[in-house]
Amino acid sequence: MAHKRTTRQVLPSRREQTREAAAIRIPRTRQGAVWEQLYAWRTGILWVVLLVGLSSLGLAMTRSSLFLLRQVEVTGCQPPVAEDIERLVRQQSTGSLLTVSLPTLRQNLESLPRVRQARIVRILPDTLRVVIEERKPFVLAQMAERSGLVWLDEEGVVITVYDPDTDGEPPTLAVGFASDRDAAGRRENRERLQLYRNLTWALDAAEPRLSERIESIDLSRLQDVRVQLRNSRIVVGLGREDFRERLLHACEIVDALQRRDTSILERMRFSDPRIFEKAPYLKTVNMVSARQVNLEFDERLPAPPARATAGGNKSTPPRKPPPNPHPAQRVRQRGGSTQHGTRHPLPGQP
Repeated sequence: MAHKRTTRQVLPSRREQTREAAAIRIPRTRQGAVWEQLYAWRTGILWVVLLVGLSSLGLAMTRSSLFLLRQVEVTGCQPPVAEDIERLVRQQSTGSLLTVSLPTLRQNLESLPRVRQARIVRILPDTLRVVIEERKPFVLAQMAERSGLVWLDEEGVVITVYDPDTDGEPPTLAVGFASDRDAAGRRENRERLQLYRNLTWALDAAEPRLSERIESIDLSRLQDVRVQLRNSRIVVGLGREDFRERLLHACEIVDALQRRDTSILERMRFSDPRIFEKAPYLKTVNMVSARQVNLEFDERLPAPPARATAGGNKSTPPRKPPPNPHPAQRVRQRGGSTQHGTRHPLPGQP
């Protein structure tokens, strides 16, 4: 009798089944953990992707020829200054317009002598607009440690050197300015500019315009402004105040002496009739006050040629000096004595 064979499938044990299940679940669990971490950092990842994209876009834009500087618009200044500014902007704005440093460019522009303030606007894709506040020449000055005449603005900043070929005939010259290389000199120069401003305003506040009688202004002594009359060697000391009244009175005396107006002797109480002989040698008119004056003569100087006065009257040709000219003499009005002991009081005084 034959035996019937039967096959029985041996099932894995529980331990083996657990081990197999664990081996299957481990990769899936690890993969899920990674996605969970990425999901937790999703905001940061999006920002990184965005920044990388923008950086790539910005790099592409800076290398693009679309944003190269092509136009420079300059406003607020004269054409010669605008040309210099445009030239400097183009030299310092090579490459893309997006990479130009506007603060650095503005600082370089404001270092130019004629530029007081600059404002720069970037207009994409290819334009820079420059708005300039230009320094204006205010006074032609002679300054210490500078060989030639220079133009100063209202703040005392040196703009440029005076060029007779382009600037023409010089206006009223101001002398006595300190060096601008140190803070003390710049501070004193600002005071001198304020005196100059007060003086010119006072002289032209009414008719006649007395500034037309002046050739130069000496501001070296802040308490005593002195002016030289035009086409003359006569210097008038004006002090620090009442400029118009003092200069008007000084010019009246000078013109009367040149016209040999004898009424000046009565009005000014000049007791020495030889004053007309000394008139060609008048050197200085010191205005102690608006109605008090000291006259200084120097007969060692050659007599000046005849010239027209402000009123259109021509001066009388000077007479020959005395055989033995005296040294510098003074005629003083009001209570002072000359070298010869003569008093010259004001009208109304004993």
